[in-house]
Order: sequence, then C-alpha cells, then structure tokens
Amino acid sequence: MRNPLKKNLAGPEPELRRMAIANMQVQFDDLFWLFTYLAVAVSIVVFGLMAFFIIKYREKPGSSEPNDAPILGRLPVPRGHARTAILTVSSPCNIPIYNYATFNCSVLVTGHRFFWDFQYAGYPNVTITGVPLCQASNCLFVVPVGKDIRLNVTSADVFHNFGVIAFKVKADAYPGHINNIWFNVDKAGNYTIQCYEFCGGTSGNGHYTMIATLDAVPLPQFVSWYNSTIVH
Repeated sequence: MRNPLKKNLAGPEPELRRMAIANMQVQFDDLFWLFTYLAVAVSIVVFGLMAFFIIKYREKPGSSEPNDAPILGRLPVPRGHARTAILTVSSPCNIPIYNYATFNCSVLVTGHRFFWDFQYAGYPNVTITGVPLCQASNCLFVVPVGKDIRLNVTSADVFHNFGVIAFKVKADAYPGHINNIWFNVDKAGNYTIQCYEFCGGTSGNGHYTMIATLDAVPLPQFVSWYNSTIVH
C-alpha cells in the first residue's frame, strides 16, 4: 500500500496528459490552428507567385528600357486611351441667348457661410444666391437638360464642399483656388445641392442650412429663363 504522506512530501506527480480547462479552450485552440493553416496556405500561394514572376520577368542581359520609362530631364510619355479621355472630358457647349450672344455652360460656384453663389459666364455682375439669402423665385440654380455643365468651384471664406449627390459630383471649395467639375442632366427636375464639409455654425443659420436647388429644364425653357433672369 502506498504511503500518502510520502506522496505529499515528494511533490505532485508529473502530468501524463494535458487536459483542457474548459470546452471554450478547445474551441479557441481549434480556431487558432485553423487560421494558422490558412495563413500558411495563403503565404505559400502568394510567395510562390511572387517568386514565379520575379524569375519570369527579371531583367535579362541586353534588355532595354521601355519607351515610357521615367528619365531625368524628359517629360513622361502620356498614357491612356482615347476612349477614356472622351468619356471623362466634357464637350463644348454654346447656347444662343439674348442679342446673338452665347452661353458656354460654364458657371462659377462660390461657397459662403452659409449659402452658394452661382455666376453664369459672361455676366459676372449677376448672381443667383442660394438659401437663406434669397427670395424663393431666385433660389434655383437653373441648367439645361442634355448639356455638359462645367462648374468652377471656389470659396469666399472657409473650406466648403459643393456636391450634387444625385449626379455623383462633388468638389472642394476653398479660398484662392478653383476646382473644376462637370455633369450632364438627362432628366428634368429639381435636385438638392449641399455642402458636404462642416463649415461652422451650430445654431440658427449654419452648415446644415447651406442648401440650394438645381433645376434642370428643357433647353427652350432655360433660354427663356436665362434671358429674363441673367441678362436683364
């Protein structure tokens, strides 16, 4: 018969098998090894491909630099496709208006605390001012449907951000600089213009009131509005 006192004096017997303290430990161990195996598998694929491309496309003796490689003192060769340029650059726009003049679809947009000014090209002394400093009939920024409208966006005071989310267009507006954006409305209607950068004001008139309305109308209606509102 084994003496229990002798067992206590000799200290605990070595454990032959480590047991989990709880079921959660087993689950965590399983997840740890699962992610370890996945990381090893992904590393093998990534580093294998890296080694393959390094070997296949390594510089060989006698190989020459590509024509568009950057060289000190030489301007880089333009890249891209003509189709991309056509899709991303607006086309010229000239709309006949009063007295045989033309409107080139260019508008200067100026952000103020807390409203927008819209100055149509050719008549800088006439502005359409946004809410809240205008009458209801003058709060509309009117553009013709089907024309590429070019906006030159700037600010008179602090940083703003001009945006018409319905057209997925936004541009920073800050003093001393002009950012250019353009859009083409394919459906007549009213669209909300907002400032998407906090520009101050937490009570009364402030950033959240910096809203105007873009009114897209058919071309004949735009010409009539332009002649009666901007020219006169």
